[in-house]
Amino acid sequence: MSVEVELFTAPDYTYGERHALVPLLRDALRPVLGAVVDRAGFRLSLQPVDDEGTLDGTPSLVNLRPGHGYVIVTAVADGRIVYRHPHTVRELVGRPLQRHLARSHPDVAHWGYGLAGPGLEKLAFVKPVPAVEGQVEITAGRRRGITRLEELPEPEPDPIDLAGLGLSGVQEDGPVVLIGPDTLDQFLTQGFSMDVEEGGFVIGHRRRDPAGPGRDVLEITDVVPARSTGASLLRFTFTGESFLELANLLASRGRQEEVLGWYHTHLFAATDEFGLSSIDVTLHCSTFRRPWQVAALVNLGRSGRTLRFYHALPTGKGADGTMAPVPYRVTGGRPGADGTSE
Repeated sequence: MSVEVELFTAPDYTYGERHALVPLLRDALRPVLGAVVDRAGFRLSLQPVDDEGTLDGTPSLVNLRPGHGYVIVTAVADGRIVYRHPHTVRELVGRPLQRHLARSHPDVAHWGYGLAGPGLEKLAFVKPVPAVEGQVEITAGRRRGITRLEELPEPEPDPIDLAGLGLSGVQEDGPVVLIGPDTLDQFLTQGFSMDVEEGGFVIGHRRRDPAGPGRDVLEITDVVPARSTGASLLRFTFTGESFLELANLLASRGRQEEVLGWYHTHLFAATDEFGLSSIDVTLHCSTFRRPWQVAALVNLGRSGRTLRFYHALPTGKGADGTMAPVPYRVTGGRPGADGTSE
């Protein structure tokens, strides 16, 4: 018996049917692997990390075994590993399952699901608390404190003349990323591990483009590998010590640099369809919260590396947690980049 996906019907989440897992994995990974996915075998390693919450869409889905909500998937084809990366169960299994159920059961608005098979018998099965009609939540008032802390507005950044740099006519929304040839080489030649994801900080100066009201220009001056990080195949995380060491470094350099964002690696080649994972987006939105800060992603493929930048969309241009690509420009005489370099 192989691992399958059990489906449960709402509102009581009674057992409904089973669905084969492998076709869902192939559907999820086809944008990354292409035709090779059809002859690939898969190894899954479920991780005891919670991933609760409903997968929005039609139909909506909820993982009824949320205590193991992350999985490291390894794809093997022609006797070699062609893909290895962590995912949430909801993006690897839930999203393709949602597309399948929308076609096969268009009249069902909500399902529960969970992985089932040999070795998974002890995974906790958790039914969500049902919503009660007429329920009203009341929040008790709190006594106002004697003191109140308010965040001071950031100082207005210095202006920069993009036209003087030969970069006039920038049209895209979001920040403009400028990177020098030496810093670009750090991304594209640094000796990254092929066993675990690595990363660090992107530092430099934030400027303002007078020709584009409200447009931030990020001049990247250096790439700083983070120390004291939590690094594994599941995820790359920063610790408090990472930020303390960075603060000491910035102070010792004395160049008025600030943290423009962060970078990390993915251990597979880049595709247009697959950029930051949901794990990456969660880290960015919870840690790098200034609207102009960016996330740099370095894909380590067999034929070369690809560098891309992303920023969080502001409220009103996308749901919370939505990130969009940001093309970068190379300064210092090298031809401009459209957002990727291999």
